[in-house]
Amino acid sequence: MTRSAPIYWMMLLSCWFGQGCNRSANQNPSAISSVAPSDAPPNAPVAEAAKSPDVSKPSAFFENVSQQAGINFHYHAGREAGEYAILESLGGGVGVFDLDNDGLIDVMLAGGGKLDNKTVSPLPCKVFRNQGDFQFVEVTTQTNLASDRFYNHGIFPGDYDGDGFVDMAISGYGGIQLYHNQGDGTFDFQEVLRSHPEIPWSSSLAWADFNRDGVLDLYVTHYVDWSFSKHPVCFVNSDSREVCAPKDFEGLDDVLLFGDAQGGFHPKSADIGLLPNGKGLGVVASDFDLDGDVDIYVANDTVDNFFYLNDGTGKFVDNAVIAGVAGDEFGVSTGSMGIAVGEFTGDTLPDIWVTNFERELFALYRNEGNGLYTHVSRNAGLAALGGLYVGFGTVSVDMDQDGDNDLVVANGHVSYNSKNSTFKQVPLLLQNDGKGRFTRQKDDAYFAELHSGRGVVTADFNNDGCCDLVFSHLEEPVTILRGTNQNKQPRCSIRLVGTSSNRDAIGATVELPTRHGARSIGVNGGGSYLSTSDNRIAFSLADGKSKATVKWPSGSIEEFWLDPASNQSDRINLVWIEGQSHAER
Repeated sequence: MTRSAPIYWMMLLSCWFGQGCNRSANQNPSAISSVAPSDAPPNAPVAEAAKSPDVSKPSAFFENVSQQAGINFHYHAGREAGEYAILESLGGGVGVFDLDNDGLIDVMLAGGGKLDNKTVSPLPCKVFRNQGDFQFVEVTTQTNLASDRFYNHGIFPGDYDGDGFVDMAISGYGGIQLYHNQGDGTFDFQEVLRSHPEIPWSSSLAWADFNRDGVLDLYVTHYVDWSFSKHPVCFVNSDSREVCAPKDFEGLDDVLLFGDAQGGFHPKSADIGLLPNGKGLGVVASDFDLDGDVDIYVANDTVDNFFYLNDGTGKFVDNAVIAGVAGDEFGVSTGSMGIAVGEFTGDTLPDIWVTNFERELFALYRNEGNGLYTHVSRNAGLAALGGLYVGFGTVSVDMDQDGDNDLVVANGHVSYNSKNSTFKQVPLLLQNDGKGRFTRQKDDAYFAELHSGRGVVTADFNNDGCCDLVFSHLEEPVTILRGTNQNKQPRCSIRLVGTSSNRDAIGATVELPTRHGARSIGVNGGGSYLSTSDNRIAFSLADGKSKATVKWPSGSIEEFWLDPASNQSDRINLVWIEGQSHAER
């Protein structure tokens, strides 16, 4: 329902002069006895968006195969200590990668930690090897990837030394844990990357080659200045203990760690144009202005988002306000978490999608070219979702194999006593009509259930060309969904391998025809929330023989032909090596 103009502007002004339309909690200096919160706050309405008229008939784009997969593991936030610490609200993520180069995508999950006796302590991450046919076995001990030196949040694989084996960075409270892949299925702990001198609380990371030297660099988002010595007691509704809001803390500076050819990293921030005092939760590295270098978009919580345009040498200018991507449609800062980049409106330009806090529109920024964007959420039909959701992880997938980018969102509250919606919330499945207008799809299984959603990734675990999903939650097991090719369309998956470019080919762009016109798909660093998706490019093949073009980060351009008729199955899986050749896998 559209608000009348006078009422709407009165509400907007009250937000500006009041709480900023973001999270809030009333601070009270008097302490009360702490009681561990239950799974759902009392007297909160159910976040059931199925009542909304934008929900279409039931769909079956995904099949829940969690029980078959055998991954019975969950992120532990430390809520049982009853501290109501902002640390416990972030949750954990998922990383998917081929740890042993056997052609099957494996899974790593953040473990979190505990908050007992005013002390932050870690719990180990877990690694699960793909055995095929959606069956996984835990190999944490064998790989030496427990990553339990710090309370951990995010999982970020990347081949930082270019030796052909995927290495690992783990974000969290205390520092970044860096592991080197030995090439035999095991990892060697390298060092702790102290990305912040005093409060090294890192959230999301993004691997990319920002200075175009062929070596991966690492962008690090930091959240807020919290510790048990800076742990205020906050209340909501005057009598209920609550997690304090981000506005009760100072933000921390992000940093960019430049990699060298020897596997070392060198931090820089202000001298390359990064702004201070962000409250970063999500980050993605992509060539937004299509000038051949990798730019950065950061989702900040309750302060303006950052939009750094690269000059080609690893120096940046923040263009968020000018570009129109700093906040909502009125320029007001939002509580932003998850990010996805994709061509959502059918014009071959990379758009930006951001999940936000309750009572805030999720943001779809349409790329107008020349570094400018328009906030088009209302025109895209997204206002029909209502204001119930607190959105975290999000990914772009072509779930219906029609050649355009659809969206998946993991939702879950951070406030235990919200009056607006439940702590657990339903995830969202948003289908694109090909022109950038989205309709929520109702699903009788996972997407109709309440979950404490945080990270989500997309991967192709069985190499059938369809996008599968993994969701992480707070204090409940992960969920694995298998993508189904309902339309039985021929599919193609391409893994790009850089030689002159960084080996992961982050920053590359593939332009190709589909059944519904030309598409441009980028290989991005970061994205979603605390998580890393499969970096292979997957798409529906056009009818007949067609030409695809790869623009590598090094500047070279290569072309190759795709012909479904020459393949005996309904999918083509390719490995394309820069400057050499491609081979079917």
